[in-house]
Amino acid sequence: MLKFKLDKKKRYIIICGAALLFLGLIYRVFPYIQRTYAVGDEISIKEAKLAKYRAKALERDGLEADRKSLARTLDRMESCLLSGDTPALAAVDIQNILSRIAGKSKVVIKTVKVLKPTELDETIFLGIPVQFTITSTTRQLKEIFYGIESSLKFLRVKDVRIRVAGRKQTGKIATTLKVEGIMKR
Repeated sequence: MLKFKLDKKKRYIIICGAALLFLGLIYRVFPYIQRTYAVGDEISIKEAKLAKYRAKALERDGLEADRKSLARTLDRMESCLLSGDTPALAAVDIQNILSRIAGKSKVVIKTVKVLKPTELDETIFLGIPVQFTITSTTRQLKEIFYGIESSLKFLRVKDVRIRVAGRKQTGKIATTLKVEGIMKR
């Protein structure tokens, strides 16, 4: 066998050369190794995104059904608002409803006064108040309140003033009601 006798200086040069060669090899090969692992990570990230998108796509049908349901509910609720393009036409709608309610209770409306529209909390809705005066019995007044409450249009009683009409023996009371309906601008 051959024995090489190397002095210390040559040994250090060979070790340093081997180390540099090893580092060069790692430098050259490491990107390929890294890409291999990065591709695996990238694939798992893309699979996770794909799973997320599939879940959202499955939710789409449910969300579409919810949207349709909310649209139907909105249409149903908007049908409870007063009809008419202007506040005056909406006030006529309230007057017609109140006339029907009073007619069912066999009460005559003495006076009707359309009051100034009020803006509600949301700016797209207006409150249309109408004040009317009747003379009735307490039973008829109860029927009128029930008719207002159960009306197909959303009406609310804003103010009530009741006083005895004429002599106490007649059992009649004079009532001034302020009823407000809501319309969309």
